[in-house]
Amino acid sequence: MQAISLQALRHSRALLLACLALAVMLSWWYLFRMAGGMPAMDAPMPFRPWATFTMWMVMMVGMMLPGAAPGILMFAAARPKASEDGALPYLFTLGYLLAWAGYSALATATQWGLHASGLLTPSQALSGNLLAGLLLITAGAFQWMPWKRACLRYCRSPLGMVAEGFPTRRHRALGAGIRLGLYCAGCCWALMALMFVGGVMSLAWMALLTLVILLEKIIAPWQHLASMLGLALVAYGGWLLFT
Repeated sequence: MQAISLQALRHSRALLLACLALAVMLSWWYLFRMAGGMPAMDAPMPFRPWATFTMWMVMMVGMMLPGAAPGILMFAAARPKASEDGALPYLFTLGYLLAWAGYSALATATQWGLHASGLLTPSQALSGNLLAGLLLITAGAFQWMPWKRACLRYCRSPLGMVAEGFPTRRHRALGAGIRLGLYCAGCCWALMALMFVGGVMSLAWMALLTLVILLEKIIAPWQHLASMLGLALVAYGGWLLFT
């Protein structure tokens, strides 16, 4: 019976990992198709709120799920100790993405306002060095703030929720995922806002930010990485302001 239980656990974790990988791959495929299908334009395209929200949400899946995968798998590994409900890890993941859906809505509203104010280039990047430099300096300074460190510490090790009582019911698993998503949004919101510096549809910028966010989540000396990244962002922002 124990061997069967262990085999079932391995199967469920493998299936969960495959679903996460598939979601990430489909998201990047969608983004590649969208970026490749956009014609070169000398003026910004008409703003479409729902299409823009969809784009941001797909970006969140493709960029944030890789860094969240270790925490989701930790949740799945701890689950059999408290419950046999196989839906809990998926509801946990759904809750995580719902938190990022809220961020996507805020990003869409921000992009809408910038578009209406004429502050975006046709590639959906901030026009002029002033705003881009200020955003880079803000994101860099945020890397050193206690809020950033506290949120990132929770994102790196979300199993503190197990010590508080494992969410054995479905609505509690959904709520735990939302909470993890809010912590991750709390530590990564400034980095994600840098999409307005490189261009919202810049695949190279997406890939770079995804790598940075992933490294912050998985490497051991993450405090040093966060500090060095903050210094680099402030330096780059200052250079833009004075050139």
